[in-house]
Amino acid sequence: MAAASAQMAVMIKSLMDGLQSKNQDTILESGLIVLGLAAVMSVSRFFHYYLMNVTGELVSQQLRAQLQKKFMYLSLTFHNNYASGSGGLISRVLSDVSQVQIGLRLFADLFREPLSFVFLIGWLFYLNFKLTLSIIVLIPVLGLVMRQVSRSVSKYSHRGQEGLERVTSIVKESLDGMRIIQSFNLESEMENRFGAEFGGYLEARKKIHLRMEAAGPLTEFIATALVLGILTYMSLEIAKGHATYGDFASYLGTLLMLNKPIKTLQDAYVRVQETLVSATRVFRILEEASEVKQVASPKSFPNDWQTISYKNVTFAYGKDSKPVLQNINLTIRRGEMVAFVGSSGSGKSTMVNLLERFFDPTEGAILIDETPIQSLNLQELRSHIALVTQDVYLFSDSIEKNIWSGDFSKSADKVVDCARASNAHDFISRTPEGYQTRMGERGNLFSGGEKQRISIARALFKDAPILILDEATSALDSASEVEVQKGLDRLTEGRTSLVIAHRLSTVAKADRIVVMAEGRILEIGSHQELIDRKGEYFKLTQLQLRG
Repeated sequence: MAAASAQMAVMIKSLMDGLQSKNQDTILESGLIVLGLAAVMSVSRFFHYYLMNVTGELVSQQLRAQLQKKFMYLSLTFHNNYASGSGGLISRVLSDVSQVQIGLRLFADLFREPLSFVFLIGWLFYLNFKLTLSIIVLIPVLGLVMRQVSRSVSKYSHRGQEGLERVTSIVKESLDGMRIIQSFNLESEMENRFGAEFGGYLEARKKIHLRMEAAGPLTEFIATALVLGILTYMSLEIAKGHATYGDFASYLGTLLMLNKPIKTLQDAYVRVQETLVSATRVFRILEEASEVKQVASPKSFPNDWQTISYKNVTFAYGKDSKPVLQNINLTIRRGEMVAFVGSSGSGKSTMVNLLERFFDPTEGAILIDETPIQSLNLQELRSHIALVTQDVYLFSDSIEKNIWSGDFSKSADKVVDCARASNAHDFISRTPEGYQTRMGERGNLFSGGEKQRISIARALFKDAPILILDEATSALDSASEVEVQKGLDRLTEGRTSLVIAHRLSTVAKADRIVVMAEGRILEIGSHQELIDRKGEYFKLTQLQLRG
């Protein structure tokens, strides 16, 4: 494409010289060559834009897939500490990757246009060496302008993308918290927050557009002055007999053709700065080191394991943070139900989160028999643990698919059996499409008790030997709790269960109860033993009974 466009400038001279000499053969031949060159340029342009657009789509899709995968493997510490939350991460996937995609389309211009520039400048030197040399002096001026503009654009692009990230975060926060926002009449507050953040983003974008658009008129003014000078100079040369009308037309045409590569290069160079900012933000996430690390040669999960042991375990979310757990020592026997009780912030949830390696201990180790869990294959470790939480997360898919998601490697044949065991089959059967009924976002088309029973069915389908129940019934009314508790009783049969609960009805069934406060274990014993001891557990039960 670059070569064909440059050859067009050559053919202008041939065509004009043919007209001046009234040579019909030259005129006809030149016309056919110009037509052929136009065809070459059209075909080249088609393939150029088609291939660059497809390449941009492929690269952006790959980046989005890599980011999605990265999010899944980053530790909960990263997700909990990320300033803009999930909305900010969504902004990286959508906005930043889109900016990279746009930049890729322009990136090819940085290769094509210099070729066009070289070809055209070469032809100008051939036509008039001295005149072209005097024009070349202006190129460093244009380069300096581009450099200053690109630096400024890069700075404000970074601010703009950060602003857009915060805007996206507010939008997601508004959607996720719609119930609370409407209940507390916070619509105006959220509008004001959005307006304030968007105002900052808009200011950054204004500065970017100001700098990008200011460069255009400057280069156009320089180009206009050049054309005027060349018109005067070439007219004098023709009058002296030192140049032909073909030389004049070809030189002027070539100079006008030079405007496109210069302007395109300038635009591409400046806009690529925005792309580099976005690419840096994308790769900062892809290169984030806070994944849960796996050893190079992981061990298999022990088949005949007998104990889960916490050995001198201390955990803090950051180097300067107060420890959430402090020097914990605890051994849980296989088949035992152990309940963790204590006030909020005592470290109960952290105990079970460490077992699944959502985080790793700051000090100490957790062992299955004598094998540290850090030396086990992470996916295999988690395949041996089933989780049922208070905040049930279900996918916007069918009921069957949600239960089956306990372990997609198994056949879906036992989905109904697991639903029966969790006391979910009856209400599922009453839905319009039975097990194929879609659950809506986060399962919001169903009640809390129904969602909880489906999550229990999912855990039953997984059939893992270790079970974690994290406040599984605390958000339910009494009627729902009865139904859910029946499912939980079936779920805990024959399994090693770690239970976090406040209600005495759940805690009293445990083989042992671990009482925690401020990241430490205060007492361990059965319900009756701890009642007889009249310590911290006794105080907790008395408070609950009075409540």
